[in-house]
Amino acid sequence: MAESGAMPLLERVRTDQVVVGSYYHEIGEPARSVEWWQEPCIAFTTFGSWEVRSRRGKGEVSPGGVLVTEGRTEQDCRHPAGVGDRMLCVLYCCDVDPGPVVVVPQAAPLHSLRRSLVAELRSPDPDRGEVEALSLALLAAVLETPHSSPGPGERSRAFAGRLRAEADARYREADLDLVAEALALGMSRTRFVHVFRDVVGLTPHRYVLELRASHAARLLRCTSVPVTDICFGSGFGSMPSFYAAFRAAYGMTPSAYRAGPGVPGSGAHFSCSG
Repeated sequence: MAESGAMPLLERVRTDQVVVGSYYHEIGEPARSVEWWQEPCIAFTTFGSWEVRSRRGKGEVSPGGVLVTEGRTEQDCRHPAGVGDRMLCVLYCCDVDPGPVVVVPQAAPLHSLRRSLVAELRSPDPDRGEVEALSLALLAAVLETPHSSPGPGERSRAFAGRLRAEADARYREADLDLVAEALALGMSRTRFVHVFRDVVGLTPHRYVLELRASHAARLLRCTSVPVTDICFGSGFGSMPSFYAAFRAAYGMTPSAYRAGPGVPGSGAHFSCSG
């Protein structure tokens, strides 16, 4: 049975015009839900994928696409591959038109703006003016992005799929090297990284880190295994690399995630008028 509700947000930066933050479906949540944002929203999926349907259309939300929604518009969300996805979200407090399409390709201008926004958010004291400017530039870029793109060819998809399956099976091995696997199969490093990102939406290195972070999150929430054991059991080679990857994925330390209060699933809903 599908659950329904407004989607809460873990805020990072708030200005007069935008609120930027993180949202994620936690492991164990229903595979189907009816959800909505309180305000118009642009969301980049940093990991995972799901299917969305709304009055504005339908599509697959993945790291290669950008979710664009109106405020208070219901979305039927389905997770055939399971939950655990994570998003970087920009909500617009002003009266804006997000355009007619629910999912647009993450073209080069959008990818570049997203990287700049992420870099600013990772600074100790993000510049609110810069965050707002980048967020408004994202909205303009979304409206200018073609609704579809040619996409990777069949051979590229097959090759990336083979290496993706390898990562899914072996990500807990600290010495896993997808680039070396690709070289052994006859593809150069540069070509492989481009092919993998075109198909999966993430670089090979980032995809493996996200798999490890998701595995660590499951253990943190569902077991009492010590954090150090979770770090190395998830495939990370050191505690600093674990903490950096986990904070990048969930916006908090592993210990804070395990503690629970303040995470998006806690029920605290965002509203620009609140």
